[in-house]
Amino acid sequence: MLKALSMELKHGFETSNANQVEIRGLCEDLGKKIDDLAGCTAALEEEVGELRVVVEENKEQIRCLKEGETGVMAKMESLENNLRRNNLRFLRFPEGLEEGDFKKFLVRLIKQEVNVEMSEEDIAKDIQMVHRVPVKMPSNRVRPRKILAYFQTYSLKEHILTQALKKKSLMV
Repeated sequence: MLKALSMELKHGFETSNANQVEIRGLCEDLGKKIDDLAGCTAALEEEVGELRVVVEENKEQIRCLKEGETGVMAKMESLENNLRRNNLRFLRFPEGLEEGDFKKFLVRLIKQEVNVEMSEEDIAKDIQMVHRVPVKMPSNRVRPRKILAYFQTYSLKEHILTQALKKKSLMV
């Protein structure tokens, strides 16, 4: 029985030694893998640092572009307002009253009703464009569309407006 016990013990030690060798091998493999992961982690941390720098640069560029956009939008609004500065709108003129030639109709209206001291030719030269405002409205619309006139010079527009305000009410 001692002999059997001794054999069992010897066999147990051999198995234990084999297990220890296997565990050491696994630990070495695990250590190599941990070292590889540490290298990868360091490389990833370096990449993340570089990307953070790029993101910060992009944030700065976006901020500058937004500031520039604000300036451009303000400039565009100012230019649009300056273009509209020479416009005059004429209201409540029935559709078809102009008989196809808005410019002649408007020149006669300005000359006769507003009492502008300029000749009809000079007024006509200063009017760059005249048209009815295009509006999508139902066909049963009661109010006529506005007439929009664009003058080349602000002074004529201002003079017409001043004379019209002095007259108080204009009738066709």
